[in-house]
Amino acid sequence: MTVSSLTQTRDLSIQKNLIPHNWQDYADIPFVIPAMCFPWEIFKPIERDYYTLLYLHLKNERAHDHSDEIQPALFSIPEEEDKSASLLFHPSPAGRKPHPFMPFFRAFELASLQYIEVMVESVYLQVKSNPLFATMCGFTEKIPSYRSFARFDQIMTTNGLWEKARLLVVEYNKGEGVVETNEEAAAVDTSHIEAEATLNKTRKTCSCEGNCDCPRVLTDDNVGVMRKSNAVSYIAHKLSMVCGVKSGLPLTREVFKGNTPDGKTLEPTLETFKTEHPEMAEQLSFILADGIYQTPENQKVTKDVLQAKLVAPINPRNRKDKPTTARGIEKINRYGTPICISGHKMELRGSDREKGQYIYTCPVFHPNAKQEGLTCPLANHA
Repeated sequence: MTVSSLTQTRDLSIQKNLIPHNWQDYADIPFVIPAMCFPWEIFKPIERDYYTLLYLHLKNERAHDHSDEIQPALFSIPEEEDKSASLLFHPSPAGRKPHPFMPFFRAFELASLQYIEVMVESVYLQVKSNPLFATMCGFTEKIPSYRSFARFDQIMTTNGLWEKARLLVVEYNKGEGVVETNEEAAAVDTSHIEAEATLNKTRKTCSCEGNCDCPRVLTDDNVGVMRKSNAVSYIAHKLSMVCGVKSGLPLTREVFKGNTPDGKTLEPTLETFKTEHPEMAEQLSFILADGIYQTPENQKVTKDVLQAKLVAPINPRNRKDKPTTARGIEKINRYGTPICISGHKMELRGSDREKGQYIYTCPVFHPNAKQEGLTCPLANHA
């Protein structure tokens, strides 16, 4: 991508006079090019919803703020005095203009490119301490307070606007051809997100002082212990994603407790995928996944939800190799692969759908499956 093409930003809300004259020197910083070239205008519907919700949020705060009722009582004005003085206690309801939406939004979206955790505290500190980051986000005047950042994230989170923004990005990528919508296969996998909560920690739901019998709730009801190995474990959330095979980009995601088995996450993840992307779900024939998903239950779920086949390696669990009487075959190993009488694993070449059988070939003599260095001491058995 050339420097001249980078200057043709599609977002006009970043004023050119705010960008350093030698901004090209910063093009290798991860957030600079996305800040200038990403089509941020696709989030205009989110911006409209945010301003409406911000108005309601502030109105609700004022309704519960009784400080304005105290001052008139302390400094009452006699009726015979100039009525214009009463304006001191009844200011215009217009108020000051809110902070612009887009700089906040960019800050939270671009913060992850700085390899920091996307939390209110870290995003605020990044904007406050990094002038280039603040400029690229669009903060043109005094940096808003921490409380403003916290309020922005609260409104976005509690009203599902982050989720709506995610769906807008996916739809944009589909429209631009970044994600192909006519793929025959999609991939499912899980990852983990370390939690900020303490496991099983509770908090009071009341304002009673001291000990009381009021009910308590978990500070985070969707967190669990996720064990990666005997020595490594996390207090975390488990993230299950459906990705396009060609693009590799996530299309759908579901969040579970960290201790939820991977195999149990498939059904709700596929249901969400079908709801969010019905046109893609209709064209899928295969779901690709790790061996941990290979169970009869998940095969049935994949067929029932998407009318597709789950393609996953056989998970051997407690299976053992099985001897067989098939000609030239010594056994079927615990992974379901035939082993010939010379001890070689046969190569899978395809399947016969009419007979419902897989087709395996010899890794020594088949012209399309030969493996370097393999020999067959029993070549005359055929």
